[in-house]
Amino acid sequence: MRNKDKKIENILLLLLVSVLIAIALFLFIGVNKNNFRYLIETRGIKILAIILSGTCVAVSTLIFQTVTDSRILTPSVMGLDAMYGFLQTMTIFMFRKMIPSLTAPIPKFFITIGLMAAVSIFLQQFFTGKSKGKLLYMILIGMVVGTFLDSLSNGIQMIMDPDEFLVLQSSLFASYNRVNTTLLLIAYIIVGAIFVWLRKDTRTLDVMSLGYSQSINLGLDYKKLLRKNLTIVGILVSISTALVGPVVFLGLLTVNISKELLKTYKHKYLVVASIFMSILSLLVGQMIVERIFNNSFPVGTIINFVGGMYLLWILLKERKVG
Repeated sequence: MRNKDKKIENILLLLLVSVLIAIALFLFIGVNKNNFRYLIETRGIKILAIILSGTCVAVSTLIFQTVTDSRILTPSVMGLDAMYGFLQTMTIFMFRKMIPSLTAPIPKFFITIGLMAAVSIFLQQFFTGKSKGKLLYMILIGMVVGTFLDSLSNGIQMIMDPDEFLVLQSSLFASYNRVNTTLLLIAYIIVGAIFVWLRKDTRTLDVMSLGYSQSINLGLDYKKLLRKNLTIVGILVSISTALVGPVVFLGLLTVNISKELLKTYKHKYLVVASIFMSILSLLVGQMIVERIFNNSFPVGTIINFVGGMYLLWILLKERKVG
């Protein structure tokens, strides 16, 4: 067992070194004495945003897959991405003219987080964790809510002013080129508080991964822990999405790769590996977007494409095993 832990620690060290190298490349490529201050400042903000969103997405997806006992699900099945799109659409279409103060960055940020977190908490009542049927019921409700909100958003977008629609489109995709530094600081404070709340739960997540019956037999208050973890998932996803936009497949991609690399059930390792993989993926994706495609599309497009292909590969692999 000690040899296995040592191997895992070596893999984590390798991932950390890879992240540091990626940060250095992202930060210093193309920098000279004439543009040093400007590039370091703007790229530094991007790196901080990437670290935050990568952490939120990785941890929320890992927790969600643990409590749902499924490696092909992400928190997006709860309709949070659709809620984000609907809120952005309504903000620009209605509140931009009627209540301009609500479209200011800070009020808009907290309204988005609050409503998205409320949706995730609402959906918790449809999932007690006792059976796959309850899980499927929660997924179904989330899909219905998401489809309904998508339909409303599309209908409103059809009658929007073209200039407003262009403004809306820029906010519907994940981008690290427009991060608000004040919101970034607020987000770090909130996420830090959540991690303090979550710090003792890695071992309970190990037990929860065994399933409802085994967790109850081992003395866990499963329902209480389930509500707590799903609430954390909702808040983390809300913060990441409200800050930089939705990245649907990032967590699916990085969490599953981390599980394949480490081959362990221990969340104290999986959390760290998933965070490193998410940050590394976003850094590489952002460099590709900036260096090769000259910022012609957002980094979320690359992440979602690669993540979608990886999901298809997982499904085909599971089918062959079955």
